[in-house]
Amino acid sequence: MTRTVRGAASISLPIEVCWQNLRDLTRAKHYVPGLSDTVITTEAKEGVGASRIVTHRQFGEMNETVVEWDERCGMTLRLHKGDKPATPFKEAFFRYELRPAAASEDAARACVIHTSLRYELPFGFLGRLADRAFMGRMFRQNVIDCAVCLAEYYETGEPVPASEIPRLRANSLV
Repeated sequence: MTRTVRGAASISLPIEVCWQNLRDLTRAKHYVPGLSDTVITTEAKEGVGASRIVTHRQFGEMNETVVEWDERCGMTLRLHKGDKPATPFKEAFFRYELRPAAASEDAARACVIHTSLRYELPFGFLGRLADRAFMGRMFRQNVIDCAVCLAEYYETGEPVPASEIPRLRANSLV
């Protein structure tokens, strides 16, 4: 069974500025909690087919390949390790999407980052049980943390220290 968890946060910058930041696939290490490195592994630096290896402090290396590229709007990344899905998934896709801020006087100068993780765990019933018991909550928190940290990084231009994440969670829109 495929499941999707979501996060969102406001960014007080125009979509155009945020898109220029988002399209740079090397910046993830500055806003994705736990990432220590990001290396582009393809000739293409952006667009469908562009790929990177991210290094997580706890989980090691994982490939992320762009499978959807929506100019000025967002992208979807397939999470994998080589030809196989990234552990612990049977399949997983992470989506970043920029949308105009709704009902805001400053809508022209603000946007909302929406993050989502669409995934399926292996092992049938046992995978679904683990998802309901604890993994789903962990994935959801990670997706929310990614949204609020991305917003903070874009607004300040500074990498987000792990110690700031609990404070930033108050900025979540979900």
